[in-house]
Amino acid sequence: MAILEVTDLCAGYGNGNIIHNITFSLNKGEFLCILGRNGSGKSTLIKAVQGLLKDLSGEVKVNGRNLLSLKPREIARLVGYVPQLFSLSFAFTVEEIILMGCYIHQGKFAGASSKDMNIIRDIMDLTEVSHLREKKIAHLSGGERQRVFIARALAQDTPLLFLDEPSSHLDISYQMDIYHILKRLQEEKGKTILAAEHNINLAVPFSQRLLFLKEGKIHSLGHPKELITKQNIREVYQADVDIREHLHSGLPEVSLTFQKPE
Repeated sequence: MAILEVTDLCAGYGNGNIIHNITFSLNKGEFLCILGRNGSGKSTLIKAVQGLLKDLSGEVKVNGRNLLSLKPREIARLVGYVPQLFSLSFAFTVEEIILMGCYIHQGKFAGASSKDMNIIRDIMDLTEVSHLREKKIAHLSGGERQRVFIARALAQDTPLLFLDEPSSHLDISYQMDIYHILKRLQEEKGKTILAAEHNINLAVPFSQRLLFLKEGKIHSLGHPKELITKQNIREVYQADVDIREHLHSGLPEVSLTFQKPE
């Protein structure tokens, strides 16, 4: 059953559209990664499907509701969003950052309840940041910050989780940590996850389906075994690669040939 339905979505930043006529659906409990070259529109699509851009048209429905007609607070009850990493200088602690995710469920002047704090503790355990609770967010490493912002999105208690390149600027260990956390959220908490990603080999083992963007349009959409082919990679990335079967998963894996295509 589709929880997210996107139809003829176009969006940009005031100087023309970056994405064009995007149509796809996301099933409840599914993990879908958006792939494509830099500038293909991955981040724009992640922002557009939650109404963060003013210059957009088309339709986005969550459980049959028109998301683009909802107020920001209503959208925040449906979608948890984890942006790309950015420089932070404010002095909030990890616990304070995560508590911000609870505010959409509280009254205007209400503070955190004991129930909220119990939920926050469970979320910090799940995302492995409990030991960081009193640390300032600006003092954390990139991977630690990313886990904190995932925890904040979880505190919103939304059915959908959108992430914009969650592995960006992280080393291999942190990349795997983040994706294993996301997989647990999908399998144990029933979260539906949509992530823009630049690393093909990271996206393949964790996704039920992949969506390739090319020049702001959907090039192809389907299961990793269907989409990860030499032809598709060349068409989307203008790169020649080798495709091999992963020794343990049996899924396709991309490796460079170090030959520039003609």
